[in-house]
Amino acid sequence: MHRAGAAARAVAALLLGVALAGCSRDVSQEQVEQSIREAMAEQGAVISSLDCPGDLPPELDARMICQVDMDGLLESGVEVDRIRVVVTEVAGREVRYRLEPLAVGAPDDAPAPDDSAATESPTG
Repeated sequence: MHRAGAAARAVAALLLGVALAGCSRDVSQEQVEQSIREAMAEQGAVISSLDCPGDLPPELDARMICQVDMDGLLESGVEVDRIRVVVTEVAGREVRYRLEPLAVGAPDDAPAPDDSAATESPTG
C-alpha cells in the first residue's frame, strides 16, 4: 500500500487542453486516448493497449477511468494500469482535463497526484 501512495506522488498529473469546434461538444474518445498515449510516452512508457469508456463531456469535474496496458514502467518506476481523466476547466470552445495515472492496486478514487508538479500541453 505504501508503494501506491509513493506512486501517486511520483507521477505528475498532466493538464491537457483540447480546442473544440463547439462549446457543448464532448471530447472524443479518440482525442482522450491520443492525449494519454502522448503523455505516457513523455513519461517513458509505451502503451500496448488502451480503452476509454467513451467521450468525455465538457462539464467541470466530469471524469472517466481508462484502462491501460503498458510495456515497461514510467520513468519514476511506477507500474500503471489505469488513467483517471478529470475535466478541470471549460472555457468557450476549449476543455482542459487532467490525466491522473493510477498505480496498480490503487483504488479508482485514490487521491490525485500533486498538481503543483503538473505540466500543461495543448492537444487536438
